[in-house]
Amino acid sequence: MGAEVTGVDLNQPLSTSERDRLYQAFLDHLLLCVRGQRFADIAAFLNAARHFGEPKVQHMESYRSDVHPEAGFVTSEDRDVKDGKRIIRGTMFHTDESFIAEPPKATILFAVQIPGSGGDTRFVNMRKAYDTLDAAVKQQVDSMTAIHYYGKKRPGRKVPSLTDEQMKNTPPVPHPVVRRHDETGAKALYVHETMTDYITGMEASQSEALLRKLYDHSTQNASLQYHHQWRTGDFVMWDDRATLHAAKIGRAHV
Repeated sequence: MGAEVTGVDLNQPLSTSERDRLYQAFLDHLLLCVRGQRFADIAAFLNAARHFGEPKVQHMESYRSDVHPEAGFVTSEDRDVKDGKRIIRGTMFHTDESFIAEPPKATILFAVQIPGSGGDTRFVNMRKAYDTLDAAVKQQVDSMTAIHYYGKKRPGRKVPSLTDEQMKNTPPVPHPVVRRHDETGAKALYVHETMTDYITGMEASQSEALLRKLYDHSTQNASLQYHHQWRTGDFVMWDDRATLHAAKIGRAHV
């Protein structure tokens, strides 16, 4: 999982063949890191993102740009919208916005400034997580559906608050436990402890036990992971349909 790209300036127009080659690498490797990018402003960053798709408005209103709502900020000084306390976002493994009916296909994070130490991002290859399940477990979960919900209640779970209005507009939504990629056809697990609430049609205790088994299989196996050590200018895009990611606790995450 993961491929490094050098010698490309995403401020410049790309030929069809260059764009196709980059996009195929993204599909093959699930994560691309394009090194050494410089953007004059957020608009330039969004233009670079358009090489790969159309940016959507950020769901988290509290952290998005007022001028360009398709872009948001992740900083070491983020504050919770309700209690105002400092919060390090994304420390639990998750895939972005699985709590809405049509989640984004990808997330792009650009390193404007990085800390002296810490701040790595961990990624899990959920395609490989599915491939390495026991055959019996694969058969069990292949046709299952799970409910994802931002308001899920679990001990130890800490996520940034949504406003009351946003919560009203973010109801529980169903997604397949095993998601077939809409472009490659490959299967990947699509559950994560942060937002997956329960598996439909199962007793609560059975659902929790099966989900725990899938969580542990995915996130406790180092062979399924890639840890990204950020450099200033990194433009990193990952496939939300087949990966999880989490901030590694350190001095800061940018």
